[in-house]
Amino acid sequence: MSTYREKIEEIVKEKIRRYKENPSEEVTIDLNLNEKVQEFKKMITENIIPLVRKTNSVIGFAGCSLQWYTNESAEIMDPNKRIFIQILFYPKGHSKITLGVNVPFFQLSYSPAKRNIKITQKTSVKSDDPTYKLAEVEIDKLAYDRIEDYFTEFLRAAILTD
Repeated sequence: MSTYREKIEEIVKEKIRRYKENPSEEVTIDLNLNEKVQEFKKMITENIIPLVRKTNSVIGFAGCSLQWYTNESAEIMDPNKRIFIQILFYPKGHSKITLGVNVPFFQLSYSPAKRNIKITQKTSVKSDDPTYKLAEVEIDKLAYDRIEDYFTEFLRAAILTD
């Protein structure tokens, strides 16, 4: 079984060989070899974004809203670049304009170097309240269930916080 570094070296050697044969060819290297990265991207698109949309439709009746931002669809050429999704919670009567950077959030970020998902949150609109690192979760069959539990706890805390 070849290592990640060996796979990258093979790809680079192949690209160099092809470039020497045809110098006008555009040189791009796809370093997305990590299966866990693909699993996390799939989890974002198939599980987390639909969860946020469903949740948003429910909490919308209370005048709250959720928005999400992610870089999972970007063509990331750096294999050590984190992939993240950040879910912003806007309490009743607040918006991007009224909260600015003090918006409560729930963030999942996958680190290819550490090979885990870091879960962080901020539940208050107060600027001096800290961001908390909740957990580091391995990507496995139960990862989505654990993330869903943390997300539910985040919503409970954010909605009930004054």
